[in-house]
Amino acid sequence: MSELGSKLNLSFSSHVSLGSKMIALDGIKRKLLVLDINNASNEYYIIQLDEVKVISVKKNYSGIQPGELNKKGFEEFLETIFLYFEYRDKGHTVALPFYERGKNSVSNLPMLERNARNWQMILSKMITPKTTGVFKETSRVLSTA
Repeated sequence: MSELGSKLNLSFSSHVSLGSKMIALDGIKRKLLVLDINNASNEYYIIQLDEVKVISVKKNYSGIQPGELNKKGFEEFLETIFLYFEYRDKGHTVALPFYERGKNSVSNLPMLERNARNWQMILSKMITPKTTGVFKETSRVLSTA
């Protein structure tokens, strides 16, 4: 990871392993490196945080039949937890899996969800809102007669 960071001129302040992916943050340059460590070619892409509008945590659940919640806990229906990046240009999104049923143990669910929320909080503070429109400044002069 650090070798790739040097090659890309990135300096990582934090990183986390997400199963077959690893993410690393260069806070100064506001870039998030996503590395696929599952294949031999180590494919990667970079999320430019300056181009991101919103970062959210999204959960997907399987279908819940009537009465099933009486027998099973809500977390047993959880399929995935994603850290979801919505770009300013409409239609472009990236979803990073923090939890996937079948790949991750349900016993690790609280920690993985906490990790996703922590990364969401950290990265959300780094995205800069684009303002639209013109701001007018008005001044009032009070006079006494």
